[in-house]
Amino acid sequence: MSTNELTLTAEKKRTIALKITTYVVSILLAMLILSPFILMLYQTFGEEIKMVNGAGDNRYLEIKPRDHIITWKEFKGLFSEGDFIGFKNSMIVTCISTFLNIYFSAITAYAITAYEWKLRAAFEKFIIVAMMVPATVSTIGFVQMCYKYHLINNLIMLIIPALATPMTVFFMRMYLKATFSRDIVESARIDGAGEFRIFNQIILPLMKPAIATQTIFCFVASWSNEWVPRIILIEGESRTLPIMGSYQGSQLLMAIPPLILYLFLSKYIVEGIALGSVKA
Repeated sequence: MSTNELTLTAEKKRTIALKITTYVVSILLAMLILSPFILMLYQTFGEEIKMVNGAGDNRYLEIKPRDHIITWKEFKGLFSEGDFIGFKNSMIVTCISTFLNIYFSAITAYAITAYEWKLRAAFEKFIIVAMMVPATVSTIGFVQMCYKYHLINNLIMLIIPALATPMTVFFMRMYLKATFSRDIVESARIDGAGEFRIFNQIILPLMKPAIATQTIFCFVASWSNEWVPRIILIEGESRTLPIMGSYQGSQLLMAIPPLILYLFLSKYIVEGIALGSVKA
């Protein structure tokens, strides 16, 4: 056997070993990621929860595997009235806060990238410093302000903080650093386009991959937020799904919107990855 043939054989073995390793690691990661979702589906459709009367006045939940396929009546019984009230409140808060977060973060990142001003470098450093501060630290002052100004049980107090999210601004800024073209903006200005028109009609479409990625992150963060709503939303009619839903119904309702959102936005994330690889 010649030297070239030995080299090709060794190369094939390395390629096969690399493929096997990649497949094994991918399968293990997929199982790890999907296991909580599969467990949730099993708890929802494969287990039956009943309130059982114990000794005296004690009552407790009994969880046991179903001995039959779940019926439509049993499926409807998984959801309580509180599930749908909480779902409505969560959708209002999450959709509005996500939209405002993405738009204002994008316009802030554009202002930092497109304009020259004295405090630009200092403002960038301030954003990085703000990212380092734990959210629980600022929560204390925020909750005190809500109580002081009688803003408890008001959903808008979960929306306003989303106007300024340092992490989202930082991500948008990094994306614009790699993709921003000053020539396009200058051409639009020469044609008579205003600054807001340039941003809304030219810059935002260019930022679709970054917007799609951050939309998923912001949506999930707001949708699953339980810490602040549990403190400032006291009355049942104003509470969100994570703190108002039932045991099984809320789990299913919590999982559906993020999955649907990802299905709609995943193509833009893939386009962004492809764009980055082409530029590289």
